[in-house]
Order: sequence, then C-alpha cells, then structure tokens
Amino acid sequence: MNKRNFVRKKIKSLTLGEKLRNLRKDRHLRMQDLSRRINVKVAYIEALENGQYDNLPTRVYAKGFVRSYAQFFGVPEEVLLDLFDREYGVYQNIYHKDVEEEVNKLPKVPRLVFTPRILTAIVGFFVLSSVGLYLYFSVDNFISSPWIVINSPAHNSVIEEEKVTLEGKTRNNSRVFINEQQIFVNKDGTFGHEIGLTLGINVINIRSVNRFDKESTQKIIVNAVYEVQQEQEDEEQKNIQLIVKVQDNPVWIHVIADDNDVYNDTLQLDQEEMFDASSSIVMTTSSGMNTLISDDGGETFKSVSEDEGIVRDWVYQYEDEESGG
Repeated sequence: MNKRNFVRKKIKSLTLGEKLRNLRKDRHLRMQDLSRRINVKVAYIEALENGQYDNLPTRVYAKGFVRSYAQFFGVPEEVLLDLFDREYGVYQNIYHKDVEEEVNKLPKVPRLVFTPRILTAIVGFFVLSSVGLYLYFSVDNFISSPWIVINSPAHNSVIEEEKVTLEGKTRNNSRVFINEQQIFVNKDGTFGHEIGLTLGINVINIRSVNRFDKESTQKIIVNAVYEVQQEQEDEEQKNIQLIVKVQDNPVWIHVIADDNDVYNDTLQLDQEEMFDASSSIVMTTSSGMNTLISDDGGETFKSVSEDEGIVRDWVYQYEDEESGG
C-alpha cells in the first residue's frame, strides 16, 4: 500500500494595509494623487497602508478614512471595516492604548484651501476695491468743497511792512480769489500773492472755488504798524493829484509816483485810487481805453489811450504836461 505524503502549505491572508495598498497600486495612483481624491492627508494614507495605528487620529476618524477608500475604489465597506476593527483591537490589546481618548491626535484639517477659483475671487475683490476707492476719491476731489490752508501771514499777526506775501495751498483744480481778485494757482495747488497794506487793521478775504462752483472761504486779519516814510512837509509839496478808475472790465495797473512804486494790482469796476506826486506819475495799464483818469478831483474822467491793449509807461507831469509811452 502506497503511503501518501502530504505537504502543508501556509495560507497567508492580506492585512488591511496591504489590501489598501493593492487597491491604490492597481489604479496606478500615488499617495499624493489619492490624497487629493479622497481628501485624506498623505501621512494618514501612509499610516493605514503600513498598519501604523499609532500615527492615526482617533478610531472614528480612522474608520472614516477606511470608508473613503472603500467608496473610492468601489469595494464593500463592511469587509474593510471589519478587518480594521480586528487589527485595531489587537493594536489596543498589545499596546494598552485607547486612542479614542487621545484628542490631541485629531487630524488637523486646513481651515481654508486656496483653490484657483478662490484665488481668482480674491484677486478680483482687491481689483474691484481698488477701482472703487480710486473712483470715490476722484469724484470726491472734484465735487466736494475745496479746502484752504494759509501758511503765512498768521491770523491776527502784526506786520511792520507796507506789503505782505500771502502764501497757502488748496485743491489743484480750484480757483483762488484774494479780496475778490483771482490769482495764479500752481499745479500742486500752492499759491502766493503780494498784498499792499494800509496802516492799522487789514482784512484779507481768501476764497477757493472748484469747477462745480463749490467754495470755501477764509479770513486773515493783520495789523500793519510800519512807519510812514514821507514827512508832512513833503505832502504839502505835492503838485499832482490823479484819480484812477476803470470801465467795462477790471484792469491791472502799475503806478510809479516820483520814482516810487506805489501801486501794482488789479483795479475793480467799483474801485477808485488816488495818487499824489510832486513832479510826475508813470503808469502802465493792461487796457488804455478802459483806464480812466481825472486831474480835477473827479469832476471829469478820460481814457489813458484809445487803444484797448496794453499801454506802457504813460506819463502825467506837473503843469499838465502829458506824454504817452
């Protein structure tokens, strides 16, 4: 009778980690690719496939990872979850660990993931905000009332000169008037203008007007205490008295009396100026026809010239000797 020989074969069953690894490799997926697909960190995928339960968060989260595997690869969840429970129970018995209580091992899920769509939305938000702010400040710059800052002279200051230079700044799209006379404003909004002072209190009115006719005003008061250079006896020797006014439009005039610069400003329609001199008065005007003079105390007036343009160095001398320049 022949004796049969039996060979014992060792049957090896796959662990959970090996099953999960095979599922992934059958699809030719890297851990990084699978992580993006099932939204599980690479470190947890690696711990599951290597059976490193101490590197996993609590049991509930770990079972959730296994369930994500099963759903993604289309295998029964119960099979993988039962295998997980058995291996996890062995792990607890060997190492006497209750991972359920280790709350510090909860997975750290990023609060915000910057996807291309989110980044595009953020960039769009900042672009729209920047445009909105630019339009707001641009419109405000044009339609809001202009501001005025006077650098000098200071309000209620004492000036020991016959003239003072008023300096300040306003919006660069505004017009500036000093005592209702428009002055030049630089591109950056700064301005400066020399003003003649009379003895005592002088009131300087400044007005800034933008292109929408919105305006702001400011008043500066200065006290002029300069000494009068001319003696009384010199006043008695004055032989010329000339009254000057304008017609139709304000006119700029420059007056020199006896070689002294006595006036350099714009004469308004409702304004008259009187000039005294011993021997001569020399006048330059921006409009000869619109500049009127009187040497009889204001009884009669006549134009400096029939020319509407500039007349330079027009001379009025004692004994009614006149010559045009």
